[in-house]
Amino acid sequence: MICELCGADVPRLKSVAIEATVLSVCGECARFGEEVSSAPLRPSTMPPVIAQRLEARQRRLTPKDVYAQGGELELMEDFPQMIRQARESRGWKQADLGAKINERASVIAKLESGTITPGDDLVRKLERQLGIKLKERVQPIAVKKQAAGAGLTLGDLMKGKESKD
Repeated sequence: MICELCGADVPRLKSVAIEATVLSVCGECARFGEEVSSAPLRPSTMPPVIAQRLEARQRRLTPKDVYAQGGELELMEDFPQMIRQARESRGWKQADLGAKINERASVIAKLESGTITPGDDLVRKLERQLGIKLKERVQPIAVKKQAAGAGLTLGDLMKGKESKD
């Protein structure tokens, strides 16, 4: 059962009047009000707003598996052409697109020529306004380390200095 005040998942709840509102709370939160004799709210009779908020809180607090995604989002190499094609397909000029995303026409021109790379905020604005995806998921490349005997180490230098002395 979930406490309606703090959201803790506890085995038993108490009905407590807090600020003229009867809530089903855990033992910790019961100290903030006066215990009443009415039955606690059941999840089926719980107001939908409270149930939605408690579910959203539970989803937020659930740890995410960062390895399940498989790769990082990176800007596509052909982003200038994608921006230009999406803009032209809508019949907009560079100034029109700039006005819609609150940027100057010169910024749009530089993006389409590839002279500047957009930041995350600008990418989000462009994706939302043009209805395209400018980032793609890229798998990391595993780099093989060189063999240990391939180079000179500090230990090798120290041994060489000791042998000269």
